[in-house]
Amino acid sequence: MLLDILDITVPVLLMLGIGSALFILNIHFDSKTIGILIIKIATPCLTFSTLIKTETTLLELSLSGLAALSVMAIVACSSYLFIKIQGDRLGAYMSCLLHPNSGNLPLPLCLLAFGEEGLALAFPYFVVISVSQNTLGYGMISGQFKKREFFLQPIVISVAAALIVKLADLTIPGMLLNTTSYLGYTAIPLPLLLLGYALPQISIWNLKKGMIYSIARLVFGGLAGIFVIYAMGLSGILAGVVMIMASMPVALLNFVIALERNVEPDMIGGIVIVSSLTMICLIPALIWFVLWAFPI
Repeated sequence: MLLDILDITVPVLLMLGIGSALFILNIHFDSKTIGILIIKIATPCLTFSTLIKTETTLLELSLSGLAALSVMAIVACSSYLFIKIQGDRLGAYMSCLLHPNSGNLPLPLCLLAFGEEGLALAFPYFVVISVSQNTLGYGMISGQFKKREFFLQPIVISVAAALIVKLADLTIPGMLLNTTSYLGYTAIPLPLLLLGYALPQISIWNLKKGMIYSIARLVFGGLAGIFVIYAMGLSGILAGVVMIMASMPVALLNFVIALERNVEPDMIGGIVIVSSLTMICLIPALIWFVLWAFPI
């Protein structure tokens, strides 16, 4: 088990280290361009390809997606007063607490803990968070959410296209599926390299605030996950998947959007880094708890 967990966490740390090395060695890394590629191309392609490949029933999709929405609603209510007390910018910091990492860290963990079925059940949760992050989250951080532009967001188009393909039972040409898959794979390493590049530029104060919000994200998300599991009567693999997904750290994409829109990127970067490193240390305890509390 320990070796399996290291197989997940060590690559994350190595990619962060490579990003930091680029900055230390004065190797130019166009952060804003990379951020646009992640938001406009890589993430939508990852969402489309994973939805097309996933084989889950409508009920399973609905329960997993509903759980994600429920957890987000509870976290939003819990976070409002907390952010007001901190005196921080509501939209940007609310997005950090509302949108956890739902891809490169929890998906492998769900696979490790529950096999292919666990991975499949994690995808609807991932899609809900991803769509919200790229639409609502983008608007919360930038302060410019336009309803008309919602339907033109690449992530919304990719989800709609995938659902049409699934419902109509259409066959996607191999070359198209391979292309979206390859582009989607870049949605995992690019944000890590980008965050690693910003790491040496983050001050000690940013890290202190990062610790405060890191604890808040883990507490609000974890408690919300437990509440939703019991309120919805979930059990077994689905309950375990919801617990893992709800307990994840602040998503890297919050930093990418903040960097692109120049909205306190140092502060939000510090939150993402501390939150992610904290969860990496807590992964063994989280997996043990999930397997103990929600046995198959």
